[in-house]
Amino acid sequence: MKYILKFKWPVTVLMILFAAVTFLISPNLTQLATEKGDVQLSDEQPSEQARVFLEEYGEDNEMMSLVLEFEGNVSENESDINDYIEEIGSIDGVDNIVNPFDFAEEMQTNFINDENGVILIPMEYTGPVNEISDVSAEVENLNSTDAKTSMTSNELIQNTVEQDAMEGIQSTEIFTVIIVIAVLLVMFRSVVTPLVPVAVVGLSYLIGQSFVGWFVEWFGFPVSPQTQSFLIVILFGIGTDYCILLLNRFKEELQFHDKYESVLRTFKTGGKTVFISGLSGAIVFGVLYFANFEIYRSAVGVAIGIVFLLLSLFTVLPILMQLLGRYIFWPNIKKSEFNESKLWTPLGIFSLKYPTRIIFTVIAILIAVAFFYNDEVNYDSLEELDDSYSAVHATNVVSENFDEGQLFPVEVIISNGGDLLTSQSMSRLEAVASTVSNIDGVKEVQTLTRPSGEVIDDFLVRNQLEQANSGMDDMTEGLAEISDGLTEASEGIAGSEMPGGDLSELNQGIDDINTSINQISTYMAQTGDVQGASQQLGQVQQGLSTMSEQVAAANEQMTQQQEAASAQMEELSTGLEDATAGIDEIQGGLEEVQTLLGNINDNEAVDQTGIHVPEEFLETDGVDDAVDQYSFGDDKALRMNVVLDVDPYSHESMNVLDDIESTVNNELQRLGREDTTAYFSGVTSMNRDLDEISTDDYTRVVTIFIATLFVILAVIFRSLILPVTMIGSIFVTYFASLTITQWLLGLLGIGDLNWAVPFFSLIIFAALGIDYSIFIIDRFREELADKSIRDAIEHSIRRMGVTVITAVIILSGTFAALLPSGMIILIQVASIIIFALLFYAFIVLPLLVPAFVITFRRGNWWPFRMPGGKEREDRFKDED
Repeated sequence: MKYILKFKWPVTVLMILFAAVTFLISPNLTQLATEKGDVQLSDEQPSEQARVFLEEYGEDNEMMSLVLEFEGNVSENESDINDYIEEIGSIDGVDNIVNPFDFAEEMQTNFINDENGVILIPMEYTGPVNEISDVSAEVENLNSTDAKTSMTSNELIQNTVEQDAMEGIQSTEIFTVIIVIAVLLVMFRSVVTPLVPVAVVGLSYLIGQSFVGWFVEWFGFPVSPQTQSFLIVILFGIGTDYCILLLNRFKEELQFHDKYESVLRTFKTGGKTVFISGLSGAIVFGVLYFANFEIYRSAVGVAIGIVFLLLSLFTVLPILMQLLGRYIFWPNIKKSEFNESKLWTPLGIFSLKYPTRIIFTVIAILIAVAFFYNDEVNYDSLEELDDSYSAVHATNVVSENFDEGQLFPVEVIISNGGDLLTSQSMSRLEAVASTVSNIDGVKEVQTLTRPSGEVIDDFLVRNQLEQANSGMDDMTEGLAEISDGLTEASEGIAGSEMPGGDLSELNQGIDDINTSINQISTYMAQTGDVQGASQQLGQVQQGLSTMSEQVAAANEQMTQQQEAASAQMEELSTGLEDATAGIDEIQGGLEEVQTLLGNINDNEAVDQTGIHVPEEFLETDGVDDAVDQYSFGDDKALRMNVVLDVDPYSHESMNVLDDIESTVNNELQRLGREDTTAYFSGVTSMNRDLDEISTDDYTRVVTIFIATLFVILAVIFRSLILPVTMIGSIFVTYFASLTITQWLLGLLGIGDLNWAVPFFSLIIFAALGIDYSIFIIDRFREELADKSIRDAIEHSIRRMGVTVITAVIILSGTFAALLPSGMIILIQVASIIIFALLFYAFIVLPLLVPAFVITFRRGNWWPFRMPGGKEREDRFKDED
């Protein structure tokens, strides 16, 4: 420190130049967070596997949805809408625009709410991800209709969140500086003092955020949209705290020493406390680098900021102290006496008087409150945004006018590497779709065999057999009519005097065939033996062919006799011609039935599914569009869009997705398709994976965090007891405060916490709150040199009360600067930390810390000796 003061001017100039140069030449951290701060999942996650598979086939394109809102009916504006869609098609990066008017009327209801004047126009975005917002704006600007336009997609929503975060960061910077200055003005009643922390911390922030930006650019350092916000509030918060601690100690020393000596003594005592606290914070935040989840790792940037904060505190601050001396507190230059806290002193003395009661009472209350903590979190990014954003407004309009899951369905991709546009594959696809559609929480399933989401009953073998039976019934009726005609013709010939022939043999043949068809129909209805029925129908068909030849021969015979015959004979000939045509028609019907039964018999999937999708279905008008939409990769992969009946961002939707996944895999196994792989994509799939990985990493990182913090404190204080009491008080305070904050936010209409809030708020509060325990315990250790344990802890509480309370108010104020940001995640984190800090500083610290210390006494340093060793222990009877 002497060398810093000796070379104060070169050091000052170097620090200022260092901050200015790094700030000017470093990359923009905010822009880097926007470009590289997306949520990244591991390769093992189902949604990531689906993304990789889609990317392999060039199908990982973003689906955007254009929403048009008319004052009148949509149908009245069909021509303008068609022109608008045609213009959109000319935009680069936009492809496969869906025109709802091209669909059948029953399908249009999924896209058009004519009564409310709303139409949804999906389209595919194929351009670079970072340009989607510009393309979206271009689409909206092309609007030539009278409608109000808005656009949404998952990527557009994420871009909107990032845009909102950037705006929030700007307001956070301004509010942080204003709040720090305002609180310091009130606390110190000085116009100079507030400028000191702002200058010291401001330099460290400029340097810190510059190096974080370089690390992100050079080494792929983790970053998120929240990194810069946390860097601002934490550096200004703890930086101001450290400045307050050192300034208050400087004020104490000025009562007995000159400014030079006061600076040296301040940094010899308080400086050590600040270094310990800062080093602990840097290590604790640095540990986050070893988290698996990228978002959690992004908070490691705070560790870099703390390192440069310590550099600034141990260079710029002592120089300012030495230069200004008492004038650093101007205009209160003469008021250098130190005042005790009127809150901490009575609470601390009360705690020392009844330590056991205080410990059990406070901890019991904290645990009881924490017991009601609701760990349900929210993954809905839309909750962070208001309706003024286009993506948010479009999503809200769709939710109000169509199914909630229409925009973000669960996408199931099925592939086995072979051609799936076959009767067997489509039959199995429909069987899977049918089973999935019956799951609770599923609105409908849209796929190639049901493009409108409606079940096609004609695919059911049961219905097809009923239709076949109905056709055979019609055939028997036709054969009966032919039989009657032949009987009449035979009787007419027999009653005439002309030679003709007896048609009774033909008549008997017709009756026999009729009986056979009836028997086959009954047999198929009773046994379902399609193969047997098909073989029997083949025999009937041969009989019909023979009979048709006999009728034709009889007809020819009648024709030859026509010249000698009367008009009656001509009528009989005409009748036989009709009989021949009827038999041929019936024979054609039998061929169709036999073909159907043959195809059903050849379709191996029928026995497993009870469904037969004929390949002729693909030749039906309008099915080409469905093939393009639900098939890709040279027909090696098929899509199913599962529209949920619940909010796709909710935990309920994740549970439904679990059911969908297990159902699809079970169906594929039941169908003997072990070689077929199912992928699950979409917002719900991503959020489910996010929930799993964030929960697992939360447990892992917090465990590492606690272990690291314990080791640091154990080494610093040479004790295994003090770290337990310090960390334990932090955690019970946090969870109790979290519960109460949840209740308060609920009253304000803010629902479940954002999924990242519990982790960030815990890490930040623990890293900050432990500082105040260190302030007290380190001062306590200093006072032990010439005082008993009881007197030392009492003196520490008296001397540190004002410092801690001032620091907590400052820190709470800096986090309050996050509230105007408008981002729900920052508002929730700030609210939890503010409440936890205030509760910790005004209740827990003045009560629990002295109670624990006086209860354990010399045992506080177990298994080591207390500071001062045996000589110190012999001087004081600390048990008194």
